[in-house]
Amino acid sequence: MMKPSVSVESPATNNPRKGRGFSKDELAAIKWNVKQAREAGLIVDERRKSKYKENIATLKVFKEDYVKVLADKEKALLKVRKDGVKARREAKKRKQIEDKESIEREKEIEEERKRIQEEIAKREAEELEVESEAEELTEDELAELETLEEGIDSEETPEEALEKVEEELAEAIGITKEEKKPEVAAPEGTKKAVKRVRKKPTTTTKGAAEEAEKKE
Repeated sequence: MMKPSVSVESPATNNPRKGRGFSKDELAAIKWNVKQAREAGLIVDERRKSKYKENIATLKVFKEDYVKVLADKEKALLKVRKDGVKARREAKKRKQIEDKESIEREKEIEEERKRIQEEIAKREAEELEVESEAEELTEDELAELETLEEGIDSEETPEEALEKVEEELAEAIGITKEEKKPEVAAPEGTKKAVKRVRKKPTTTTKGAAEEAEKKE
């Protein structure tokens, strides 16, 4: 927007010339004060007291254009504000939607985690049940175990019980005791080792020994 030029008459020749600024009376004609004129970018000559119609007409045109410019700026500023409010509302709405979706996703993840944990616990319980069923003896196995326990003499030593089982097994397959443990002949040229057992002297042999000592 171009600044308007000021035209005044020379006091000496009465010829028009370029003035320094608009006077207060010219500004008052368009209902402006010095402050408003300077805010609009006009130059004011407070010392000049004259008032020219040409300057008043120029100020009226300038004021109309200036008001339009201010209105356009105000509209643009209002539009910017509206756009900002709209953008903030949309951002807030998007944030609410995102928060809602995030909560739903977390809920789904938590439900899936619980489902997996329940499935794992169920499988572990089934495995424990199968293991316990495998460890339990059937009725036939319990009866057989009781029969075996009844056939074992509680006073027998483990060696005697083992020997008894071996004898029963040998009889079952038709092997006699002699056939089961045949005597192995010693090879020729070897001497049979005989274990000598020194007997303790009895009362009779002890008395005989005393009598022999007396005779000597």
